[in-house]
Amino acid sequence: MKKILLFILSALTLTSCEDYLDRQPLDTPASASYYNNEAEMNLALTGVYSSNYWTTGNLPVQVLYDLYTDIGLERAPGIAQGNYDATNGTVSSFWGFMYTTVARANALLAGMERGKANVPAANFNRIQAEAKVLRAWAYYHLMGLYGDVPFYTEPLLPEQFYTLTRTERAKIADFLITDLEDAAPKLEWASRERGRVNRGVALGLIAKVALMLNRHQVAADAAKRVIDGNFYGLNPRFQDLFTLAGQQANAGREIMFEMLYPTDAAFPVSFMALGQGSRAIAAQSGRFPLQALVDKFEAIDGKRIDESAVYSPAQPSRNRDPRLKWTVTMHGDTITGNTSGTRRRAVFNIYDAQTSFFNFNTNTWANAANADVTNPFGPVLNGLGLLWAKWTYDEAQDMFASKTGFAYMRYAEILLTYAEAKIELNQIDQTVINAMNLVRRRAGMPNVDPAIQSNQTKMRQLVRRERTVELANEGIHLFDMRRWGTGRLVMNTIVYGAPRTRTAVAPIPSFGTPGSPQDLNDIPNYTAGDAVRFKREQRTFDDKHNLFPIPQRERDINRSLTQNQGW
Repeated sequence: MKKILLFILSALTLTSCEDYLDRQPLDTPASASYYNNEAEMNLALTGVYSSNYWTTGNLPVQVLYDLYTDIGLERAPGIAQGNYDATNGTVSSFWGFMYTTVARANALLAGMERGKANVPAANFNRIQAEAKVLRAWAYYHLMGLYGDVPFYTEPLLPEQFYTLTRTERAKIADFLITDLEDAAPKLEWASRERGRVNRGVALGLIAKVALMLNRHQVAADAAKRVIDGNFYGLNPRFQDLFTLAGQQANAGREIMFEMLYPTDAAFPVSFMALGQGSRAIAAQSGRFPLQALVDKFEAIDGKRIDESAVYSPAQPSRNRDPRLKWTVTMHGDTITGNTSGTRRRAVFNIYDAQTSFFNFNTNTWANAANADVTNPFGPVLNGLGLLWAKWTYDEAQDMFASKTGFAYMRYAEILLTYAEAKIELNQIDQTVINAMNLVRRRAGMPNVDPAIQSNQTKMRQLVRRERTVELANEGIHLFDMRRWGTGRLVMNTIVYGAPRTRTAVAPIPSFGTPGSPQDLNDIPNYTAGDAVRFKREQRTFDDKHNLFPIPQRERDINRSLTQNQGW
């Protein structure tokens, strides 16, 4: 993996904002005489891996996905507000990142055939399989973001850049599933090095592609093959998944595929923690969770907050699913971080101009100025009184130089994908209950209530809730929201947060009448608490927002590209 990371260091210095479908990457071997031996093939494969580090502002782009949904918020209103078009730079950059990976994988897969006779069959097959999985990973994201997209599996001739048309994503999915089925048995369950794809990733990606297109039997079968492989498990401690030390140990082998940052070089670094951490400990809060996410976390008795006898709106963080603490920072929580080499600890306080800080030299607490309240870009004046905890408080890592990685795929998602696919097929059996219970028990939550186990609607509700709270801030909820068709229900609203004053007790939100779409999807209505909660912009969502527009610059280059409906 060190070779891959060193290549990434050089590749990241060569990134540009140029168009991506009209040229081969400059740092990718393109000579007709290349790929003649295993060393050249491995070097080219490293180039494919490096292109898969899709980052913006030292962030994995997937970190931004949840901010475009009902559970997250950007510092400045933008995509989630519905205020963007085909010229949007973010929409365009995602396209470019993903097609760079496609182009590099295509170049390798086509070129390596020339040197096939010079490489041991097992090694050739492994290199080919890894490239296929990485190409499928890119196409999966393109399909989820843009729908029908240009699809090609060979290096393009210059004139072809200007004539590509869009392929229906159902046809792309057919190809990807077949390609991944070919790749999976050529890979071992264990990655050759951290950061590389393996058999479980190939099968897991089949499940993700199939679930996106509601091919539930295919998704269930692929996820079950991962489960039956008996190689992966859950980390006993949920919170360890989001710290560098926990990721390196990877107890239970839960993290299946990940973005790594080299610990033996100064760059690149991750700004995930810096960009969402507390201003009081010198981070730069600019991405926030919403109250709608907080209120999806059950009470500790396994009931939704409007149904639980142990939930109190006066103490909303008490008696809750333990994952809430490790996902969202709420008023009164103690936060610890490391910024600029200094370890800092404070009480997250959204109501007072001063808060309590811990002095590690004297082991005492004392009050001092509270930037979370006073800073114009902080969680009070810009956010909604909430902060992300997930990925943030790894105190062994300096937030300005963090090497904490990002999990692309983990076993908990596979278990929930299996459960959802089987529930949609109305094939609810003990394997479904077992899969969900594994995730819930690891979190410290009760098993699935036997009273709902034969009720498809209630099980659908539960698995959607589980996916949202388990995988929040991991770049998965955007595709779930689009797949469930809930955008119009959850996005046409003012965004709400915590109570605005210490004395205000916000009423428990309404979740609609039993059996309604609002109830099914745990969509809170804050009308009754509008006057007492932090709130920000009014969002709008039309059907067109279920997909991003095809970037205008690509259509300017290639007049054959059509636009998504409504854009």
